[in-house]
Amino acid sequence: MSRSAYEIRAVGDVPSELLDDFEGATVSIDPGGFTIHVVLGDDAELHGLLAALSRQGFALVDVRREPDV
Repeated sequence: MSRSAYEIRAVGDVPSELLDDFEGATVSIDPGGFTIHVVLGDDAELHGLLAALSRQGFALVDVRREPDV
């Protein structure tokens, strides 16, 4: 299975428990928001993370797929 790295930017303060289901995810705080760096196994994991952010009311700014890992 090919794993892909993503950079996800959103507006708001991310609660740490939100990322408990996404092993290895790191968060950096930006002015007005945050950036999540995470390696995921498939599109379903990406959509799960984006859905979790949406349920928490975060405004998605950008999602970028980084070079294959």
